[in-house]
Amino acid sequence: MTEAQKPRAVTLGPILIALMLSGCAQEVSAPTAYSLQQCRRVELRDSEIGESVRGAEDLAFDAKSGQLFVSAYDRRETERAVQKNAQSIPEGGVYSIDLAALLSVGSEPVNVRSLIRRGDVEGGLRPHGLFYEGRTGEIIFINRGYRRIKGQWGINPRMERIGANGGAFLGESVEANCAANDVLSLNENVLMTFDHGACDWRAGLEDVFSLKRSGVAAVGVGAIFDHALFANGIVQTLGGDIIVAATREKALLKMVEVEGDLTLVERVLLPGGPDNLTLSFDGSVIAAVHPSMLRIGFQRKFGLGRAPSRIVKIDPDQNDITILFDDLHGEYFSAATVAIETREALILGSVIEDGLLVCEKSE
Repeated sequence: MTEAQKPRAVTLGPILIALMLSGCAQEVSAPTAYSLQQCRRVELRDSEIGESVRGAEDLAFDAKSGQLFVSAYDRRETERAVQKNAQSIPEGGVYSIDLAALLSVGSEPVNVRSLIRRGDVEGGLRPHGLFYEGRTGEIIFINRGYRRIKGQWGINPRMERIGANGGAFLGESVEANCAANDVLSLNENVLMTFDHGACDWRAGLEDVFSLKRSGVAAVGVGAIFDHALFANGIVQTLGGDIIVAATREKALLKMVEVEGDLTLVERVLLPGGPDNLTLSFDGSVIAAVHPSMLRIGFQRKFGLGRAPSRIVKIDPDQNDITILFDDLHGEYFSAATVAIETREALILGSVIEDGLLVCEKSE
């Protein structure tokens, strides 16, 4: 059994302890660029199965075509099925949405269809972090598939490539780190973040004792940085720096490549634990941050309460931070894990919520 095939066994005790140690939500007094009144939820309806799309964990945007790409699956329902050793496990999809259509729709759902058929993906389609590669017109994503191992479901993460226009697979499926989270393509090289150094009971110990074991791996090479606390989103700035979200450090890690490895050059502290990262239309880094690790943990794992959503914008040169969106009580849209800022709007996705939150700029 390979490391990627082993079930990620996590005990409840260490998780609860780690969450309690992480504290409550950080409040900010600065005004936000987008008010809650500028925002509305847009339901996405999967036309193939006739159900609302839940768990839009990551987003990517192609400014040339105006297409927004969404990776989504219901994490809680998946985990329940795995724990019950159900006969089948829920799946999700990778969706393409025209931005203009998304902005013009009223209260009606937007019908979407996965770019990949569920039966075409080994272990089932459960897309996690994704990246749009403009040079080749493909989408690269981490897929959290499952397979039977000694009668029980075990996770089998892989990196997949598909055409952004819904075409066939463009490349070979590649086995990913058992804790693979997000992906970034750099010309011929592909980097993947991994949020834990281990995938068994030791992962819980990393959280409890703040052990820096996660980081970034290069496909075909292995780990090139492994000193982060829960490495999450990853993005490259227009200046060439690699930025990694260290969720449990509540910081962005700015790194440069030195002789094949990544070297940390600066840490930028944020008002919450960063999740996925994207680039704004102006080159700034957009980060969805979790002001309360306690509340996101309880809502994600147990469906209890409403976790805050906060989106921040970081100048990659001066490290100035602007609060774009802040829903401290999660009343409008809870547990946002990603945001895309275009010239017209700010669009949020959440690992927990249905659909997307669309916040249009004031005229």
